[in-house]
Amino acid sequence: MAMQHGVRRGPGPGVVPLRPLGTSDILGGALAALPRYGRPLCGALLLGQLTAGLLVTAAAGAATLASLSPASGSRVFVWTLFPAAALFLLFTCALATALIAVLLRPAVLGRPVTAPGLLRAALPRTPAVLGAQLLALLTGAGPPAALLALGAPVPAVLPLLPVALWLGVRYSLAPTAAGYEGLGPVTALRRSARLVRGAWWRTLAVTAPAVVFTGAAG
Repeated sequence: MAMQHGVRRGPGPGVVPLRPLGTSDILGGALAALPRYGRPLCGALLLGQLTAGLLVTAAAGAATLASLSPASGSRVFVWTLFPAAALFLLFTCALATALIAVLLRPAVLGRPVTAPGLLRAALPRTPAVLGAQLLALLTGAGPPAALLALGAPVPAVLPLLPVALWLGVRYSLAPTAAGYEGLGPVTALRRSARLVRGAWWRTLAVTAPAVVFTGAAG
């Protein structure tokens, strides 16, 4: 361990120091990981997206052929393409979370990784991560979305937004728990609730900039 100005520091061979972490440590570690691990991470994500994109293209092509029939019309194309595109986006988010989860351990230890190795390790965890994402999304945004779909006016839905935000933060760690700890979707939601208990505001302070950064990167 190194001594600097009388302060004892823990070892930190990777991008995150091995000691109790603050918000700046977490966000700083994420930014430090980009130049070191950004290329294999993006490469693995693109490989996974390419496979999923081929499946979406095949579905869209089949829907296009079906829509050429006068009996079916263009509605078949729309009702096939939109769910396929939504599933592609959900898969991309789940795969990215699983990739980051499997990258965490070598990143903390400062070990090199490869894109194919990351993808092989992340794919088995992706279905559980996707399930945790869907459950967390349905838990937080499901009730307001259902009311809007049933024709409720927007002012009637507004009181549910704080509850949706609270639930969203409460279960925000579920996909990561599913990917990193190998948990099932329901168990990952319970794990997230335990981790966030007593640290809701701290979790919001970490996840809010991460969501903005991820959206900008996307």
